[in-house]
Amino acid sequence: MKRESLNQAQQKAAEAAPGPLLIVAGAGTGKTKTLVGRIIWLTQEGISPERICAITFTNKAAKEMARRVGKKGPFLGTFHALGARILRKECRMLGREPNFAIFDSHDSFDLVKKATKEVIPPKKKEDEGPFPATKAQRAAKQETPAYFAEKISEIKNLGEEEAIAQDRTLSSSAEKRARTLRIYEKYEELLRRNNAFDFDDLIGKVVELFKTHPEVLRRYQTMFDAVLVDEYQDINPKQYELVSLLAGAHRNLSVVGDDEQTIYSWRYADIATFLNFDKDWEGAKVHFLEQNYRSTGTIIRAAAAVAANNRVRTPKTLWTENPEGEHITLFEAWGENDEAEWIAERIKRLRASDKNADIGILYRTNAQSRAIEQALIRYNIPYRIFGGLKFYERKEVKDAVAALRFIANPRDEVAKERLEKGLTKRRFAAFAAALTASPAPAAALTPLDALKLFLDSFRYFDYLEANFTNADEREENVTELIAFASEFTDLNELLERLSLLEAAEAAEGGKGAREDAPQGKEVNLMTIHLAKGLEFDTVFIAGAAEGLLPHGRSIEDEASLEEERRLMYVAMTRARKALHVSFYGIPSRFVGEIPEDCISYIEEGSEKGGMANDLSERYNERDDAPWEEENVIQFD
Repeated sequence: MKRESLNQAQQKAAEAAPGPLLIVAGAGTGKTKTLVGRIIWLTQEGISPERICAITFTNKAAKEMARRVGKKGPFLGTFHALGARILRKECRMLGREPNFAIFDSHDSFDLVKKATKEVIPPKKKEDEGPFPATKAQRAAKQETPAYFAEKISEIKNLGEEEAIAQDRTLSSSAEKRARTLRIYEKYEELLRRNNAFDFDDLIGKVVELFKTHPEVLRRYQTMFDAVLVDEYQDINPKQYELVSLLAGAHRNLSVVGDDEQTIYSWRYADIATFLNFDKDWEGAKVHFLEQNYRSTGTIIRAAAAVAANNRVRTPKTLWTENPEGEHITLFEAWGENDEAEWIAERIKRLRASDKNADIGILYRTNAQSRAIEQALIRYNIPYRIFGGLKFYERKEVKDAVAALRFIANPRDEVAKERLEKGLTKRRFAAFAAALTASPAPAAALTPLDALKLFLDSFRYFDYLEANFTNADEREENVTELIAFASEFTDLNELLERLSLLEAAEAAEGGKGAREDAPQGKEVNLMTIHLAKGLEFDTVFIAGAAEGLLPHGRSIEDEASLEEERRLMYVAMTRARKALHVSFYGIPSRFVGEIPEDCISYIEEGSEKGGMANDLSERYNERDDAPWEEENVIQFD
């Protein structure tokens, strides 16, 4: 193992005396290098490499650490890889054979559906109320497999008592609680019958095993003399239990992370676990890494200023010896299409001088990619969606477009087949009947009227709620399609525009631009959550507006709002050299937290230093904030 060069702070952290150690590593401060340095130092202090367990959250991080440390020696892998390795050896104690299957989310959801049917026999469908019903109204009418899948995951990650306590419905209704637990037990029975574990089990069942079989725990405690954990801010309760049990005997636990990047509460990560490390582990040492090697001075100063507005955090001073660099560009658009046009035009200019420009476009929700993709296609700029599908390739969008095509052309057998096979013949029959009964001829329906007919007759939002655990995200994509459709009064005109967009993508093999596009590196589009751990020379943050970032669902809850601010911090610190922020509507409160001397404000084609004087005033006058129900597109 080759020792890497470390700065003074990194070296002090890497060479801290054995025992509980927390390394608070700000963005771009070399945490992986320091963790590798810690592993190398431990081996030089006499710990055999094979007696070191280093746990990461991603295979990419594990591979990078293995590359630096060497493939032979320590265990370097994800939490789930470690859990799977232990279960292969000990699974008989849990009623499984060593050739057990690991069910992914789709397999698990199919099993939840079976468990739900066995506990709650399907009821005859009742007539639906007026369209569109709110999510709360739909949730009150039925308990779907997707709901129970979420509850089962919560029980496995948080524990039964905590999962019930966090759900007001379960904690206040003994009947619903009992029904949920029966479905959970039935699901567990089906897993055993299939000789399978689900993804959550790879952690939870190991914890269960260690707690119920002390002799097995002792065997694994003596197997490792040191445990290290990367990205500690992302740890959830079960992962914390696993780490605590493994390191509980020798207490030689080293963890590294950044509370400022705790953005996965929906995966059960709790910032309190990070902040309480020195309380949970008596005698723990805490080291700070604060020198950023990634970004310009302006970007670091701006990101640190935003992060400092959170109350729940570890105070730190992020700094860099890098040049100050250029100002952060702030652009106010008239709407999402205007914003996308500005981003594409800016990228076109960047690529004119450097066709391999390293560019990332970040946004809060997947639905935001629609306008940006269309603008990039118009400007002939190659792009890729990182970790996901392009907007018009998403199932819910394709379903809606198929319905629009059938309404416009009832002889379209391809559209009909998609609707019948994907959404059942019974639902399609209701759709066809509603189309026939419509007072206006199909050809005269506006795009919005056509979408209303589709969503109503197929009960499409109910279908998403019942069949997908990410129904919220899918509904946002449908809502984005509705917003785009509202720009058209003629259905055929809308369909022609969609066909041209799809043809432009298909012509170049799905890479996001046509064959005659200039060769060079693709622009990367992704949500901020997926951007964590990545970096780009130039970053565009799209939709920095109230209701988007912070998201409308987080506005009223202080803890959620602070996590949204951490999302902004993560997005800003992905940029190495240039950062561009854009918005339309009410500017995000986070934009107002960026120091004015870090910003160049662009308005109507003019550029000037500092922020527009009225931005903060306009943020405070937000009676018509975009997340308010009355400002969401509704059907009559």
